[in-house]
Amino acid sequence: MERLSFVCTHEADHLPAISDDAQVLYRYALFLESKKGAKDYQQIGRYYRLAYAAGNYKAATNLHDLIAQGVVDSSNRSKEVLDIVKNLIAQGIPGGYYDMGHYLEIGYGVKKDIPSARAYLRRAADLGNPDAQYYIAELLTKVPNTAATMQSMYKCAMEQGHSMAGRRYASYASVTKSYEDAVVGYQLSTKDGDDISAHRLARGFEDRKPSDRLYYLALEKDEERAARYDKISDFLLHHEHLGAKVPDLDDIVPLPPAPLPEWDGTFKWKRDRDSAAPPSPPSEDLIQRMAAEKNLDPETGLPLPASK
Repeated sequence: MERLSFVCTHEADHLPAISDDAQVLYRYALFLESKKGAKDYQQIGRYYRLAYAAGNYKAATNLHDLIAQGVVDSSNRSKEVLDIVKNLIAQGIPGGYYDMGHYLEIGYGVKKDIPSARAYLRRAADLGNPDAQYYIAELLTKVPNTAATMQSMYKCAMEQGHSMAGRRYASYASVTKSYEDAVVGYQLSTKDGDDISAHRLARGFEDRKPSDRLYYLALEKDEERAARYDKISDFLLHHEHLGAKVPDLDDIVPLPPAPLPEWDGTFKWKRDRDSAAPPSPPSEDLIQRMAAEKNLDPETGLPLPASK
């Protein structure tokens, strides 16, 4: 059973620093990718490639995903994808192991190999990748006598902002009557954008009996808290496609016994989003310099032919 033991590690402890220049390129690519309307994926790919070459692992992940989807051009799609993933693994980036596990699982660019996929995913989980921790925990729901490890993985992912892991952790804690853990889990999951967790907290603050196994959380009835969680749930549901979160949740509806503060009905995430200015395009000097340093075509971000 040694292989089923788990020690929580957070991914941030295994990630390298990203230079300011690489971050400028990445943020602009992300802006182009996320804005409304038609998208120029070749330009998005250009900025992601330049950022990736400059050491931005976030750009690498987004880049190989877009190449695999077929929206960013590549002369050898699967090779470029796997080269990026292998480079991430060589750097010890936890997400690289997760990505390789995913591609082995579906047989993209490599022979489909479920046991190898699971090994990569478990390695990613042990290195702190929250998506991998959630994935392995989901597998463990079908394995007898692994509940403690499953909950440890859900909790570890939850602590890193994985909202579905938080909901799963809270749901299982509720089933086992660990109601305090369940409430904390649903609160964290709500912060991280899960509307269903907010809905369950709203129902939990109603007059629930222990026989109501779905919604009972051993909480005192509190109509105002229930109403606020309902408003939060609606907000998250309607902004789900934008990745909405509620980082100010404890300022809106802190858990008992903290008193309820005044609330104007607005959300920090939306206020920040509405007031944020779009990033400026990277300067041509920066693009030319980064391309020259890595021997890349500044127009595409692709490697230039080796000089003879």
